[in-house]
Amino acid sequence: MNPVFMSILLFLSMSMFVGTMADRYWLMRSGENLKMTDRPWERFKSLMIIGFGQQRLLYKRWAGLMHVTIFFGFLVVFTRTVTLVGRGFASDFHLPLLGGNLGLVYALFKDTFAILVLLAVFYAIWRRLVVKPSRLHLNFEALVVLLWIAALMVTDFLADAALFIQQPEHAEKGWAWVSTIAAGVFSGQSESVVAGWGNTMFWLHIVLLLSFLNFLPFGKHFHVITALPAVFLRRLTPSAALEKMEFEGREVFGVGRLEDFSWRRFLDMYTCTECGRCDEMCPANLTDKPLKPRSIIINERDQAYGMADHLVAVGKLKAQGKTAEAAAAVEAMTRPALIGEVNDVEAIWACTTCGWCVSSCPVMIDHIPNIIDQRRYLTMMEAKVPTVLQGALKGLENNSNPWNVSSAAREDWIGDLEVPLMREKGQADYLLFVGCSGSFDSRNSDVMRALCTLLNTAGVDYAVLGTEELCCGDPARRVGHEYLFQMQAPANIANFQKYKVGKVLTACPHCFNMIANEYPDFGLEDVEVIHHSQLLAELVREGRLKMKGTEKVAVTYHDSCYLGRHNNIYDAPREVLSAIDGIEQREMPRNHREGFCCGAGGGRMFMEEDLGTRINHNRIDEAAATGAAEVCTACPFCLTMLGDAIKETDRSESLKARDIAEVMLANLDS
Repeated sequence: MNPVFMSILLFLSMSMFVGTMADRYWLMRSGENLKMTDRPWERFKSLMIIGFGQQRLLYKRWAGLMHVTIFFGFLVVFTRTVTLVGRGFASDFHLPLLGGNLGLVYALFKDTFAILVLLAVFYAIWRRLVVKPSRLHLNFEALVVLLWIAALMVTDFLADAALFIQQPEHAEKGWAWVSTIAAGVFSGQSESVVAGWGNTMFWLHIVLLLSFLNFLPFGKHFHVITALPAVFLRRLTPSAALEKMEFEGREVFGVGRLEDFSWRRFLDMYTCTECGRCDEMCPANLTDKPLKPRSIIINERDQAYGMADHLVAVGKLKAQGKTAEAAAAVEAMTRPALIGEVNDVEAIWACTTCGWCVSSCPVMIDHIPNIIDQRRYLTMMEAKVPTVLQGALKGLENNSNPWNVSSAAREDWIGDLEVPLMREKGQADYLLFVGCSGSFDSRNSDVMRALCTLLNTAGVDYAVLGTEELCCGDPARRVGHEYLFQMQAPANIANFQKYKVGKVLTACPHCFNMIANEYPDFGLEDVEVIHHSQLLAELVREGRLKMKGTEKVAVTYHDSCYLGRHNNIYDAPREVLSAIDGIEQREMPRNHREGFCCGAGGGRMFMEEDLGTRINHNRIDEAAATGAAEVCTACPFCLTMLGDAIKETDRSESLKARDIAEVMLANLDS
């Protein structure tokens, strides 16, 4: 017990920590303002389930269990550390409620968790030095931190062990079972030696803890401090929904400099654990494109730390409301270009927005909005879009479809099929939103005709907009042309309101996501959006569509990213296929949440893939390996990409691609 020394130690260490955290706060404030404190109850639930509950780390991973063990063990032992700090002032100090029997139970749990932490630390070191998973970088800092944590556990054990030798009747002896066993280390030692060891371990534990606290903000382990706030302050909108951009009063569209990011993006930079889970199944990364989602965040963080003094100054100016001075400071700063030098331009365009990175990140980092914001800057501020995209954007602007086919041809797919038009019918239970693929791509027009035949057979009351329909806006928005997107969305919403639409049915997951999750920001209210797989499954359950199992074929189902991972619709398409007796379903290794992208999302449908191997080839290889004769999907983009991959890999004789609606129609008991 040395109150003076403990006071000096606490004052110095906490002063350093508070100063460092103040700088990190002001740096974060250099970003644009953003309110993220709405829906507090949902945020609290996220904090409990994802933050403290470590939900995403426990998804099919021993490594996750290791991390969770360290996390909870550290929390348990931290209570002990607070007690030890108190004993620096009074030798009999204990926290409230921990002075009696509850304290003895805590001693038992504390030692048990500390041992589990040591085992988890050694497992983590073994993985890094021996197993060497591809997603992990061998990082000296990580090894140091692991040994630092182990030292905290060991010093606590030895401090108590010495105490039990000095006080054989101590109440915690036996309960703190590891320390009781460790007391054997001091057996036969003189009282002064034991006391010296006890004091050394006590103060070493305190110094290690306080130095660890001050070390955290300077490396990747800053997430120990920022992870829980990051989870609480996470984006609560659906994973594929992008933030609405307001054009009025803005001079910069998108993000071309760090200061253009919101403060929440800086929190992402602080919180990245560099675990590599985002890279692990990124389709661009796995097919040798320059994109690694982890690198995007780390590159930005490294630039932020390199510009720390400047960003802190800007943050303070913005906090004081001195926007003109802050803007001048931003303009005066010379730095490497965010897009082109910090982040590779090809990496920004390689993203398919499949959502794997966002869904796998344990600390809720938003990689996709980050990338799209940089695309917005390239597209709207610098007019630097890949040449192959220019035709699609021109088509969207002139004819509201990326194929640039005359908008007057939107009804040509109907042919002689009986498909009611909303302008003639006035109202219907379902508005069938056909989408650009269904309207203008001949292969997907076949799918729409199959779907309409099924709807007619089941007696579903539906109608289509025909020439009144515009592109949903997904391609424009995903490539960063927010202005062009905002030309499409309000016009479609106006038509929905004009016909008092209550339910929108679509066979395109991209249209589904856009209408369900992004149109509400533009005034769409009280409209239920249904994917055709959901309605078809319902019609089968109700007996309105009966299958006769004409075909005897093995199929494998491909999960669309925008249907599955982004909107959690996995079962309905499989239920449709299961309703057909002759269909044998074979799952690909990467399925459901781990389903692999076809390569068409994020506007990539209209771009060339000339780096690395083709994403759709990677996926079709996996489909073919199941031995299935067909790969089925429920997305027009996926159908196109998989069909192309079949042809390009010379598998047309052994494999074909079909939409679930086509499979149903071929097996319909009419």
